[in-house]
Amino acid sequence: MGSPDQRPRGFGIATHATVWEIGLVTLPATVPGEDGVRYRPLVVLVVDASGAVRAMVPGHPQRPLEVLQQAITQARHEPQPPCRPGEPKRVVVDSSRLLKLVPGLLPGVLVAQGKTPRLAAVAESLREHVAPADAPRGLEALTTYFTQDVTPEVVQGFFEVAAALYDRRPWRRFPTDGHLFQVTCIPLGIRGWSGCIIGQQGESHGVILFDSVEDYGRYVQAAERLDAGDGQAMALFPAYRVINFEAQSAMPRGLLREIRQHGWPVADGDAFPTVMLVEPDRMLMPPRRMDVWRLELIALALCEWLDTEPQLAGLWQQAIPPRRRRFRLKVAGMTLPVLIGVTHPSGETGDAYQSQNNAGMSQTSADKPAPKVPAALRQRVDALMARIDPFCTSHLNHDYRELIHAALAALARKRPSPLLTGREPSWCAGVVHAIGSANFLFDPSQTPHCTPKTIWDAFGVSASTAQSHSKKVRDLLGIHPFAPNWCLPSLLEHASIPWMLEVDGFIQDVRTLPLEIQVEAFAKGLIPYVPALRDQSPGQG
Repeated sequence: MGSPDQRPRGFGIATHATVWEIGLVTLPATVPGEDGVRYRPLVVLVVDASGAVRAMVPGHPQRPLEVLQQAITQARHEPQPPCRPGEPKRVVVDSSRLLKLVPGLLPGVLVAQGKTPRLAAVAESLREHVAPADAPRGLEALTTYFTQDVTPEVVQGFFEVAAALYDRRPWRRFPTDGHLFQVTCIPLGIRGWSGCIIGQQGESHGVILFDSVEDYGRYVQAAERLDAGDGQAMALFPAYRVINFEAQSAMPRGLLREIRQHGWPVADGDAFPTVMLVEPDRMLMPPRRMDVWRLELIALALCEWLDTEPQLAGLWQQAIPPRRRRFRLKVAGMTLPVLIGVTHPSGETGDAYQSQNNAGMSQTSADKPAPKVPAALRQRVDALMARIDPFCTSHLNHDYRELIHAALAALARKRPSPLLTGREPSWCAGVVHAIGSANFLFDPSQTPHCTPKTIWDAFGVSASTAQSHSKKVRDLLGIHPFAPNWCLPSLLEHASIPWMLEVDGFIQDVRTLPLEIQVEAFAKGLIPYVPALRDQSPGQG
């Protein structure tokens, strides 16, 4: 027979509140950062099962792990009254992002993603306290085109391209706002953004850009629920970006004053452009220079695409989407590669389609698609990876596995491919040894590390065979220490050699140079990624 007290164990302050809810909240108000650029603070909330707030720690949105560590430490050792210090037995988080981060900070604690009603109530109260519900969220919230690093020259470039796009009337070429396009420019951190053109029905004209096709779907569902009177739908909107065109009569006075003062070009018609960075709660973030450059590049790519695709509307009717257009476009003095083409709300573009559009575009390891492998060599590469994967699991790590897979794919694309001859164990040992030698795998001070003998013993080949195939791989692919395409991310971040470039006759660390120089160096293949963009989260630049 049950106890008279049927309250579940572990709930409430009396039992040390051993069930916690942890979530991230982005505040509506902006504050100036150390570099003078304004941002919206990120707040980590830790709420226990009684609804009491154990920790509330603000921080920079580009450093979520740092803020999360502080909040969990506070929740455990110095929680806000009336909570008492203690450890959770179970944690529920509100996002997949936290599901990856929290377990490492609370080892031994069960962490799951699920509903967090107590946290949601605290978050809503916090948002209302910082910015009332009736705070302006649309065009009326814009007061200036400028932020700390957005200068009149940056806005001038955007206006010129925006006027050119408006003159082409893309809403007359795109059948509906559900006919999506996808755009990629790796140097500027644009990775498969999905966009739609609005204005087919004569409403506000412009371009809306989402991080993914899935975000577009969430946006449509949230908008439908909001139109149906569902007040909770506001929380469902994803972050997105907008190039918006408005009539002069609808423009805020501050924006019109800046347009007149600087003489920025405006196309004929209701063509006054604005830049909007819309957060999930539909509040606006002030754009930075990189945000303006990205939208300028996309507008320029749309212009080129419209000019080179006379039968644009028919592209969505094809069973297999056509090849994306590849352009090299100049923005802010930088000549950058960009891909643009049609996509579908379902996101069904086909493996071959995805592969050919990812070809030749370098990405950081967190964003890499599967390496492109010719169909004729697919079975061979899969067989090699089947042998190598157990070795990666027991002696290496995920980053090593990615580099090894990329090396095998690159060898498969050689004409003729060397993988067509020779024994599988020999190639396995050779590729693993080549990648390992370039990343100091044999140095006992490194983690992970192993000896060369471990490699050839694992694949059952002689030392001479492994070393011979390793040299072939290194020579064919240009693998050497700190080679941008063949270096572990952990080594790249802490080493100085990959970032040293000759600029105006002097050797300099590119990480200390202006953003536009970093982007240009990346576009030329001189550095592995753009350091200034490395830690910027989606929607934040």
